Amino acid sequence: MKVIVTGEPGVGKTTLVKGVVRRTKDKVIGFWTEEVRDRRGKRKGFRVVTTDGRGALFASKTFTSKYLVGSYGVNIKRFEEVVLPLLERARREADKVLVIDEVGKMELFSGKFAELVRELSR
Repeated sequence: MKVIVTGEPGVGKTTLVKGVVRRTKDKVIGFWTEEVRDRRGKRKGFRVVTTDGRGALFASKTFTSKYLVGSYGVNIKRFEEVVLPLLERARREADKVLVIDEVGKMELFSGKFAELVRELSR
């Protein structure tokens, strides 16, 4: 079974993902993204967080990168280091629920990520 949740920003997709993960911890493999804000509450980047507790800042207004989404530089290597091993594990452990919170411009700069997502969603 495959479930795809779509919607406009701010409607609760990530909140839903976190709820599923919280209730089914050992049966889930995946990740979500979180906004990173400064002390004044202004968004300054994005962090990827995995179901096994790892995370990394992978997009920031302070990053210099050839990969840009608006004013955010995207560190594809950092994103891949966190997410690709998880997706490879999901491929091996087909009995797990795979949670991919975000398949957007930033993430799709990674061809490896895009290919694994295509493969896993067949």
